[in-house]
Amino acid sequence: MNLTGLIFLLFAHYFTGRGIVRLFRVEMTAVALFCFSLICGVTVHSMVPCIMELLHVPITVPNMYAWLAGSAVLFSIPLLLNIKQTKMPRLELPQLYELPFILIFLGLAAVSVWRCWYFPPTPRDVLTGTELIAEFTVKEHTMRNSVFSVDYRLNGAANNMFKSPFITGLQVIYKMLVLPFGQLWLSVLFIAFTTWLYTLIRSIVHPLLAGILMLIYFAIPDLFAYTYIILYDYSNMIFFFAGFYFMMRYLDNDRMNELLWVTFLFGMATYIRSETLVLAAVVVVLMAWYQYRAKMPLKKIAIRAAVFMAGPLLFNFILSNVFIRNLVPAEFKLGDLLNHDMTNVSELFARYKELLMDLMFSSKGEQVFAHFYIFFLAVLGIDIVATRKFSKDGGLALWGVLVVFLTLGLLCFLIPSHTVINSAKRGLFKLIPLMVLYMAHSGILQKLSAYLRRKEEAATQKGTVAAAPAERATPAPKQVKGKK
Repeated sequence: MNLTGLIFLLFAHYFTGRGIVRLFRVEMTAVALFCFSLICGVTVHSMVPCIMELLHVPITVPNMYAWLAGSAVLFSIPLLLNIKQTKMPRLELPQLYELPFILIFLGLAAVSVWRCWYFPPTPRDVLTGTELIAEFTVKEHTMRNSVFSVDYRLNGAANNMFKSPFITGLQVIYKMLVLPFGQLWLSVLFIAFTTWLYTLIRSIVHPLLAGILMLIYFAIPDLFAYTYIILYDYSNMIFFFAGFYFMMRYLDNDRMNELLWVTFLFGMATYIRSETLVLAAVVVVLMAWYQYRAKMPLKKIAIRAAVFMAGPLLFNFILSNVFIRNLVPAEFKLGDLLNHDMTNVSELFARYKELLMDLMFSSKGEQVFAHFYIFFLAVLGIDIVATRKFSKDGGLALWGVLVVFLTLGLLCFLIPSHTVINSAKRGLFKLIPLMVLYMAHSGILQKLSAYLRRKEEAATQKGTVAAAPAERATPAPKQVKGKK
């Protein structure tokens, strides 16, 4: 492994992403700022090999170093222009009782990183598509390589050539500069997102409960597996959840810079998986409904909805009409994939039933998701029966869960090749962080969190009071008469 190349990439990712975050002027904690700098930097750099190919620049190691360094300098300009106004955020150290959870998380992260480093890519979707293109790009120094001279229509492999070049670009970069298997870019995304998610949940609920929620999150077999299996769904989940969370923040303050940040995040999610455009169209309806309830003028709602959809539409245009059209020398017909019997609504309800009974709550579901969905329903049921009260953020997270579930079923109906047992199974990953976010906001866990904080504060005050007499135990020396 080329350690120098990995260190160079980490710095390039960070400064590129840091400049992007600064451009949107989004307020974040120190940990969130660091994590999103890496996440945005990795994703933006995935486009660099595509841009080099479109400009007829040979994809060689020296050229790759130069273009990545140039992009890092270019995107760092907003940061450098405001360097005097940039304040270093303060870090909050973890409590002692958080260390067992953190050690478990670090152990699992080490396993994930090791598998990315030691094993080659294995999924059929990438071996017949993006990984194959990347491997021959490294050898032939062009993305329009000899792979396309072979007929891959057998067994449906041809469609994999038309998927987003997100993985292709990152595999090219990491194969050239780090190690032959690439893949370590996924470890950067995984560690950065998990760290941010933990600090986010920790800021909502008591750290002890946050550790338990994250432990349940880590225990989902398929979700953890996709931290070292290079496919699009884990990366797509990261940007979809981040976009939805910051949309929740935007609804509280109506700041245009945060709305632009939201549309950028949803745009990147669409770039990774193009069907996210449908999800974004449904989410914008949810956002408009909340703004309507807040008595925002209809004209203002329409303008903000247009701004929201600008990012997903722009990145979908770049994906379909710039990269795929110019980098894949073959014709792709979406109409051949669509359902030709859309009037049969019973099939739509059959897809929802299949999602619930054959996947989420079945023996197959236990193998894939363990008992996560059952745990979520238990917390939701207790909230409905006992607390009977939902916070605004908790309610929005629940709406997000419903949006993802309904849209996934709709996509399986519209595109029959988008099967429940394969495509929708990985699409359900987007439900998981939303459910964790809801549970952090749930009434029962908030009550338990308040109880733990009161106990913690009482113990701290008791320790302070007990220490006070010890300070008074040593009397001040008495002054002897006649002496100064």
